[in-house]
Amino acid sequence: MAVSSKRIAVGAAIVLALVAATLLFHRECAFGGGMPGWYRECTCKGIERLDYDHTATDGPRRTTCIGLVTARTCYMYQGGPAVPCESLSHR
Repeated sequence: MAVSSKRIAVGAAIVLALVAATLLFHRECAFGGGMPGWYRECTCKGIERLDYDHTATDGPRRTTCIGLVTARTCYMYQGGPAVPCESLSHR
C-alpha cells in the first residue's frame, strides 16, 4: 500500500510542477494591431506561438511566448512609431 501512495505523491508533484511551469513561462507576446489600434511585440526566448491573426480583416493579432519574454516594444500602430509601453498600460 505504501508503494502506491508514493506513486500518487510523485505523480501529483509532477502534475503540479507542469502546471506551475505553464503559468510561469506562458506569456502573451504580441498583441494588437489592426486598422485603428496600437501594437505590442516582444522578444521571446523559447517558442512564440500564433494564437490568432485577424489583421487582414482589420482585427488584432495575438501571439504567446512559451518561454521567457526578454523585451517588449510598443507601437502607436502596427509598423508605426515606437511609444513607451507605459502609455498603453490602460489597455
